[in-house]
Amino acid sequence: MAKQYKKLQHKLYPKKQDDKKKEKEKIGKDYLLLGVMIFTIVVTVLGWGSLTLWNRAMYVLLDISLVLTYARRHAKLSEAQQRICDRASLIGIGLAVAMFVVMLIEDFMK
Repeated sequence: MAKQYKKLQHKLYPKKQDDKKKEKEKIGKDYLLLGVMIFTIVVTVLGWGSLTLWNRAMYVLLDISLVLTYARRHAKLSEAQQRICDRASLIGIGLAVAMFVVMLIEDFMK
């Protein structure tokens, strides 16, 4: 009877997990994200002189978007700050893709 009562208590009133455990589960090793971020920053810095204005803007937006994505995943931000970071990152990627499409159309129309 006592075991059944304890099971019922656990089902009705589950214990809350610690926030520290939740944070540890959330944070992972983003080696791929770091690699892509470093690669795009290196391409942007080394190719700055030979890139067109559209290319520069596209790479800068992509770099900003990747940095915001990494910051959102690893920084301790409030929900509102995470939402802003997420939206800014998506807007940056969207604009970078739009610039890429414009560059493709511009190159193939010549």
